[in-house]
Amino acid sequence: SNRSENEKRIKLWEEAKLIEWQKGGKLRQRFPDVLDLRAWMAAQIDKAKMKATQKAMEEISSGCDTDGKKYDCLDKVWSQFAAAKAKQEKGEKDLKDSNNTQTRAEWYERGASYWENADATVDGVLGGYGHVSPSDIHDSKKFLESFGDKLGRTRAADLGAGIGRITKDLLLPMFNRVDLIEQDPKYVATAEKLLGEKKNMGSFMTLGLQDYIPEKGSYDVIWVQWVLGHLPDTDLKALFRRCKEGLREDGIIVVKENIASKGFIFDKEDMSVTRSEAQYKAAFKDAGLKIIKQAWQTNFPTELFKVKMFALR
Repeated sequence: SNRSENEKRIKLWEEAKLIEWQKGGKLRQRFPDVLDLRAWMAAQIDKAKMKATQKAMEEISSGCDTDGKKYDCLDKVWSQFAAAKAKQEKGEKDLKDSNNTQTRAEWYERGASYWENADATVDGVLGGYGHVSPSDIHDSKKFLESFGDKLGRTRAADLGAGIGRITKDLLLPMFNRVDLIEQDPKYVATAEKLLGEKKNMGSFMTLGLQDYIPEKGSYDVIWVQWVLGHLPDTDLKALFRRCKEGLREDGIIVVKENIASKGFIFDKEDMSVTRSEAQYKAAFKDAGLKIIKQAWQTNFPTELFKVKMFALR
């Protein structure tokens, strides 16, 4: 683990300093007493740990947008949009059409309008990367199958399902019933045409995830992929809590998302945020979820974000 590796490096550094001190020279002149040397080394280690912790916290909280603008924390992205709501409540009418004056509703509306212009095809919902779908489904199936008989096969939900790509190729072959939840009416209509005759196809819901409330204790698997970036942190954590209530005994939530190498990246075109692994893990923890299993997606083009799967309950 990283912790044990760090401890080894610290120990090697301490041993090297002791050897240097024993040889005399500047270090021996500075610290004639070995106890003073050890006290100094302890102080240096504490400073290094504090600096590393601070850097890690900055990486968790900070980020930038697609124009290169930097943000100290993700909350500042969301706060831009809350400003307009406060103005509206005061009766002010001079709202400008800019990123600094958007309400929460407008945040979702702008994201929705982006996808309204995308084709209702696999290539369309995958942003021109429809060819990665077989690799994506392969690793997702492998991930679910790794749970064996411990995972029930009664009912699953596909959240942010688009035209039902995951429902069709992953969930329907594995579960007795699959419910599809998607906010874009065009995509839902396409999904109904493609999947409506499937005997184990459940309901089709035209609904944004910020408003989705699963039936309590109903699902063995709630699958959420490539959609959570459209939810601000408060809505994200609230969704996780509701989904937790929607699980059957031994059920799991599977989150499969793009992962930023550090911090976050705010895409101003489709109004989405690519979070870091640390940011997702912090959100899981805040929502009362534990990671049961995790795995990286393989065989994706190198120009794409890394993609990771988390099984939670």
